Amino acid sequence: MKIGILSDTHNDVRATQRALDRLLAQNVAHLVHCGDVGENVLFLLSATCQEHRLRAHVAVGNCDYWWIADVRFCPQLAGVVLEEMPAFTLRGQQCLVIHGDRSRLLTTVISSGQYDYIFTGHTHAPAFWQEGRTRYLNPGAVIRSRRGPETVAVLDIETGEHQWLPLEK
Repeated sequence: MKIGILSDTHNDVRATQRALDRLLAQNVAHLVHCGDVGENVLFLLSATCQEHRLRAHVAVGNCDYWWIADVRFCPQLAGVVLEEMPAFTLRGQQCLVIHGDRSRLLTTVISSGQYDYIFTGHTHAPAFWQEGRTRYLNPGAVIRSRRGPETVAVLDIETGEHQWLPLEK
């Protein structure tokens, strides 16, 4: 089962559509957005999930708080789970999505050993490393990459194989 992972779209619908097209071409069965999504992109994610019968887990990022005063009162859109730190299980793998702007919290959840995968954004740079059983994956950024081209990531949750996919402008 492949997961499509993206982050830091900052409400850029056109760039996000290109990123989603790239992920859908990889036959992903699930979507993860690691925060700084933006309101219009959230609606695009919902429409994509409905059209392709997918589900998405979306973390609230530091740039999302301007339109989400309190995520507990934000309406949930079809196919999308929007939370500050959504946790879910796929194919027996415990997963957590966290934006990554709160470094102490990120360090705490990584070192807790509770998760097989932690997906995070915020740095606008792709990264992967492992601490104990926990694998940390940052897909990079859909816009304003800080290292190389804009990227998304695909993870095969069963094999652990992952790759970053560059996005064309």
